[in-house]
Amino acid sequence: MKKIFFSMIFMLLPLAAAFAQDVAGKWKLEDGSAIVEVYKSGDAYNGKVVWLQNPTEADGSPAVDNKNPDKALRTRQIIGLNMLSGLKAQGGNEYGGGSIYDPGNGKTYNCSMKVEGDILRVRGSLDKKGLLGRTMNWIRVK
Repeated sequence: MKKIFFSMIFMLLPLAAAFAQDVAGKWKLEDGSAIVEVYKSGDAYNGKVVWLQNPTEADGSPAVDNKNPDKALRTRQIIGLNMLSGLKAQGGNEYGGGSIYDPGNGKTYNCSMKVEGDILRVRGSLDKKGLLGRTMNWIRVK
């Protein structure tokens, strides 16, 4: 009986992995203002801005990180900017332990994510447990 049970477990493990959804790829923010490409680097996932709805300032120059608290970084362009960093797989389709940078206000928050089909639920929070924050729904770009 034990042999049958363990045999079934080993047969089902690859099936469970097949249902795990990959977070890597391009995701459009829920307001449509940007697309972020999530990619794996070592054992963590990061994300960089690859498209902006409004890629330029009023004077025609590229949009820059002008709200960054570090004045030396205020001239870096938003396109190419890493806004997600250090997210690690937590099991299933969940990722956590990372951070998200909001170029709109220059603040960095704790971050966790969960893939649900073509929706990526991104939670930015003030606390590591994610109690004080908000969740955004990003849509997979195909």
